[in-house]
Amino acid sequence: MRLYTEAIAADTTLYQAYYQRATALIGLRRGAEAETDLRKVIEIEAKFARAHRALGQLLLDRDKTSEAMPELKLAIDLEPKLTGVRIYYASALLKTGKPAQAIEHLRTAIAQQEDLPLAHALLGIALERTGNLVESFSEYDLAVRLDPNNAPAREGRARLFQAKGELAKAIDDYTIAYRAQPSREVALELAKLNAASGHPQAAISIYRVLLLEKSDDFAVRVELARLLAETEQADEAIKQIGIVLKAKPNDPSYQMAAGDLFFKDKPDTAAGYYRRALELDSKNNRARVQLGASLVRSMQYDDALGILTDALLRDENNYAAHANLATALFKLKRYPEAAREFLWVIKAKPDVSASYFFLGICLDKLGDCEQAARAYTEFTRRADTAANKNELEEANLRLPQLQRLIKEKKCAAGKSK
Repeated sequence: MRLYTEAIAADTTLYQAYYQRATALIGLRRGAEAETDLRKVIEIEAKFARAHRALGQLLLDRDKTSEAMPELKLAIDLEPKLTGVRIYYASALLKTGKPAQAIEHLRTAIAQQEDLPLAHALLGIALERTGNLVESFSEYDLAVRLDPNNAPAREGRARLFQAKGELAKAIDDYTIAYRAQPSREVALELAKLNAASGHPQAAISIYRVLLLEKSDDFAVRVELARLLAETEQADEAIKQIGIVLKAKPNDPSYQMAAGDLFFKDKPDTAAGYYRRALELDSKNNRARVQLGASLVRSMQYDDALGILTDALLRDENNYAAHANLATALFKLKRYPEAAREFLWVIKAKPDVSASYFFLGICLDKLGDCEQAARAYTEFTRRADTAANKNELEEANLRLPQLQRLIKEKKCAAGKSK
């Protein structure tokens, strides 16, 4: 460094000295000083391609992509076979959403035998973004064979494995990518994949590490709480969601997350969080529906009716609102209205067997034996023998009675049995 500085002091037109000092400064991570020297090189000798390449790479590393691109393009124009410049330029093109143009430069870089693992990995990314997934996978695969620790290739191949549902292979690739080049984004993908593939403890461990690095990442803390609740670590889940709510008491999304956490086992508690979310955001119809569902689950049927009716006025095709309204009306013995809701639910999702059972009861209570028998019969045809054992016994017990009443013409629609 000192020698370059002395040379520059002796002759300020020595662009090579400025270039060599800039290279040394980059190695010392003194980017601003290096940029000044590189611009001085270009001022003295505008056709020195290596200075344009170095300046473009420096700007690219500092996320100044729009400034980097003309420097890299000029370096290519000045010296088409200059090592590395096409790979840097392709990276800039990918960052600016131009994968098709990147492909051309990456193929040239590969033909010139430039940093093949990285070039093939970037080509895989470019092909993936243009929708050519088969060739993209081949490029990622080749990059991994050339360098098993190539993080971009491992991440790219993991994405494609994930899209094909091969979660174990995706987890393996993401794990190696993270070890080679740790990043929060990859860690988050790993956690999500582990949770989705039935490895919640692995996901929990990752989330804990991420929170050690950044304790105010509340989205991660919510996911941790959700997984803790799913793995029957309720006390710890409550502690984690409590930290979030204390820090963000007026964020409706976190109130919703708390409601979801308690919905299954403590619906009355969940209702309080959904109600608060609705107070904070009156347009949040999911909060409204979930509040109504929580009230149904906690057997507050009268209170649920108004909430669910309001939700349907805002979204008339909301399945959860119709299903919960049907249940509330059924529990309140308002069978005509309940039957109408169950009919809507069946039309929307005909494979849900329980709806036929409750529709059958409603019609039975209303004296419509023929329609009740049809509903019960459809339920017995669709129901799971193990999961719906009691309901099946009840339906099979009632069906012969209804058939006898129909045969004897003792059961008319509208007449209570």
